[in-house]
Amino acid sequence: MFFQASTTEAGTLYEYKNILVVGEQKKSHDKRRFKKDFLQLTRYVRNIFADQPTRRFVHAFLLCASKMELWIFDRAGAYSTDFFDIHENADMFARALVGYATMDAEAMGLDTFIKRENGQRYIMLNDTGGQSKRIGLDRAMYSQKAIVSRGTTCYTTKDNNVVKFAWASGKRTPEVEHLTEAKKMQVKGVAGIVAHHRITTIAEIRKELQFSKPHRFLNGGDDPSSASTSTNTSGYKRKSSSDATTNTVSRSNKKQRSDSQKLIRKLSTPSEDLWEDRIYSCLVISPAGRVISEFTDIKQLLESMRDAIKAHQSLYVTGKILHRDISPNNIIITDPEIADGFKGMLIDLDMAKAQNSGPSGARQITGTIQFMAIEVLRNIDHTYRHDLESFFYVLLWMCGRQSWHNGFSGNKKAPQESVFQRWEIGSFSQIAMNKEGDMYVSGLERIMSEFPEKLDKVNPLCMRIRKILFPYDEEGRIFLGTPPGDENHLYESIIAAYNEAISKL
Repeated sequence: MFFQASTTEAGTLYEYKNILVVGEQKKSHDKRRFKKDFLQLTRYVRNIFADQPTRRFVHAFLLCASKMELWIFDRAGAYSTDFFDIHENADMFARALVGYATMDAEAMGLDTFIKRENGQRYIMLNDTGGQSKRIGLDRAMYSQKAIVSRGTTCYTTKDNNVVKFAWASGKRTPEVEHLTEAKKMQVKGVAGIVAHHRITTIAEIRKELQFSKPHRFLNGGDDPSSASTSTNTSGYKRKSSSDATTNTVSRSNKKQRSDSQKLIRKLSTPSEDLWEDRIYSCLVISPAGRVISEFTDIKQLLESMRDAIKAHQSLYVTGKILHRDISPNNIIITDPEIADGFKGMLIDLDMAKAQNSGPSGARQITGTIQFMAIEVLRNIDHTYRHDLESFFYVLLWMCGRQSWHNGFSGNKKAPQESVFQRWEIGSFSQIAMNKEGDMYVSGLERIMSEFPEKLDKVNPLCMRIRKILFPYDEEGRIFLGTPPGDENHLYESIIAAYNEAISKL
């Protein structure tokens, strides 16, 4: 491993936050072990991205006996040279090591956007009025753990805003455009833009590289994403992509580009279809809040959930925008005095889609798997009702899982084996089947049996929402689809259920 110079003193505790380059060494070169060795390397890289969430890419290598392969991991996947023999190609080996040791911050993939001064972190960007603005970063609120992902990372600021860094799909409408449209349409309950800056793209980072056919691992499972998985795939969203992996090719002599990067060369036909371009941007929004999973009492949970649903209604009905990624990380608890009276708001429109717009062309099925609606898991077009279903799953998750960690457990411990585990493990179709069974009365009763006793008073609300979203048909089966007619009826029914439950607390 290569570490930053300040951490190489004797007695220093080495941490992933200080790693520059990571490698995996094996005594022998066995092609049959490639997948196992590669996955071990990706674990190291994943930990680096976890501790350096705004890093743009990571250099890595495999050294198996005398065979070496150089890798680069970014938010679209991983790509490499072929294996070469370090004895037969000693000059190449030396150039790689010298390159790793002498790279500047940009060539190393380190964050160069966040500045540091007197121990404080800050960024410089223009606000919505075009004025240059210095924004001091406070604590990190959230960072996404997967390698191949949006890599979303959020910080609070000194002036009660949130700074969000993310690698959004280049095939989706940028979040800043959705937020601008929402403001224009006078949508309520959705965060507003303070400032925005486009930093770079995967296409720019991989500029003038050429890629051969990607290596793929075959997956089991019968969900729409499991046909094949390339080596850059992350399981966080359960959707594989055909991003580039092995046998990358040439890079031009770009200024300050390292020798080791120049080694990554092999002639083949270039194609952007081998990987999905992502746009790295910084977005400052207001107001700041706490994610819903940090609720401290039942009333706060229910009021925040209710108001977030009101925000979704305004976004969809007034703004003509469908959110499509309802999860605990995208619902925040807010101070109504600075949030237009809302005690809960919606954030993160990266996955949002304007009504009546065509397919985006992006590769992921949208959503966070534990909270995806049953029909979305079955690859049926996403509707507003599916987002309302996701809100319900968030409520159940907060009561049955998160509450045990928020001081509601009393003298009891959380169940070791939970029904909720079936919402995380398996193919899309398996999870959809599990959820469908859980949405019958008997299934929901099993879920509510995992609530701490202090959450028993939420049970009637859960049963009422279940009846609204999943009514039985004449044959005793639950209805999973989106009802025709005025969408406000479904919103108002659920909001009324929350209001009644809150009034009884």
